[in-house]
Parts: sequence; C-alpha cells; structure tokens
Amino acid sequence: MMNLRALPAFLALSSLLAGCIGENEDILFVEPRIEAPTADVKAGVLGATMTGSFTLKLVLGPRASGPSTVQLGAVAITDAPNQQSIVSGFSLISTQPFPVTVQPDSEVTIDFELDETISQETADTVCLPAGVRIAGTIQDSLEVGATSVASDVFKPTGCP
Repeated sequence: MMNLRALPAFLALSSLLAGCIGENEDILFVEPRIEAPTADVKAGVLGATMTGSFTLKLVLGPRASGPSTVQLGAVAITDAPNQQSIVSGFSLISTQPFPVTVQPDSEVTIDFELDETISQETADTVCLPAGVRIAGTIQDSLEVGATSVASDVFKPTGCP
C-alpha cells in the first residue's frame, strides 16, 4: 500500500528532476530545422526568376554517441501540404560547404540563397494562395537513412 503522505514530496521531486532535462537532451541524431524561408518571384520575358533564402539549423543533443557528419540531400520548393515538388534541382549557395560536422550538445546554422529561372507556369504554381514550403533531406552519419525536413508554410513575395 502506498503512503499518501509521501505523494506530495514525490511529485515535487519529480517536477524538479524533469526541469533539469534540457530541450535537446533527448536528441540522439541530428535534428534539422528550416527557418526563415523566403522567396520572391519576378515575371520576365522568357519566364520568371525566383530568388530566396532560408536557414538550416542542425541540432545534436549531449547524449549522442559522438559527432555526426551531415550531408545535404535534395532540396525543393513544395506545395503547402508538402506532398508535391514544385521546383527542384536548383543550385544553392551556402555559407558552409558540405559535409558539416555537428558535435554533441551543439547546433550548426547554415544560411542558403537560391536564384533560379523558372517557367511562368511554375511561377503561377509557386504563387498559389495556399503558400509553399522549402523541403529537403539530410544524411546524418549517426543514423541509417535520410531525415526529411520542411519549413513552415510561407507565401512568396512578388506574386500577382
């Protein structure tokens, strides 16, 4: 039978211990996040130009078995539900060359820029009211298989 007088002390101790665990404590593999996505579409004579940028954050918790070497996979502009690629295979300019190494209990931030010529039809799809995402994959040397990542939905500027 449980001593009910000890229950408040147990609950207080449990909440103290839970508060000691950092937010990245349980991240054993690299956790990617795409933040601050932007895209600007400009109509032209032979189609349209799309420029944009985003930040890729790679986080690894302190309990990881060691550092991770991360490769960047394919990156695309997708529809809002992230089910269909709209623009893929474009060139990216990054602030760091790949592969990058992420040490345990650290974060690596990489900024990207894109500048792509697209068809007017593709520009019209990018400009749909539902918005788009930037999505891609990374390969983490600590994990088998690729890890998918996608930004929040955003609306490109320059759309009619």
